[in-house]
Amino acid sequence: MKGKAGPGVPDAVWAPLAAAALMLAAGGVGLLVAQPLLFPSLGPTAFLQAETPDQPGARPFNVIVGHLVGLLAGFGSALLLGATNAPSVLATHELTAPRVWASVLAVLLTLLGGLLLRASHPPAAATTLLASLGGFPPTVRSFLTVMAGVLIVAALGEALRRWRLAQKEGG
Repeated sequence: MKGKAGPGVPDAVWAPLAAAALMLAAGGVGLLVAQPLLFPSLGPTAFLQAETPDQPGARPFNVIVGHLVGLLAGFGSALLLGATNAPSVLATHELTAPRVWASVLAVLLTLLGGLLLRASHPPAAATTLLASLGGFPPTVRSFLTVMAGVLIVAALGEALRRWRLAQKEGG
């Protein structure tokens, strides 16, 4: 039945609660390990998984590979164009030309990579901007932290996504 996630669970209840649970999981684990595993581009990822579980962008492959491509594109673009020498836009609230050009290239590469790998995931564009604008410095620690958050949301989101799809098929 359209508008239901299963018997008695309307979409208007299911999707917000599922997305909130995913944010709580990433944030809770982040608090436990004292790492920022919750960051802005995970919100749209959880949104996709909860509201449109049947869309390709909600699948774990797309989530993981999409954010991976976005992160690498953001880091690579910032390094290639010298944007890492410019201050982080998120810290200074000042936009510099190197950060703009790094962001342009990063979004281009993220979209291209997602299409070529059949891993389109629109929230990855936010991850690439966080990297190119200096929110995530291009370090191994940042890489591991971001990908840990992505993996938490991808894994738990997949469990919720599958449950919801099963309920819709049986409902």
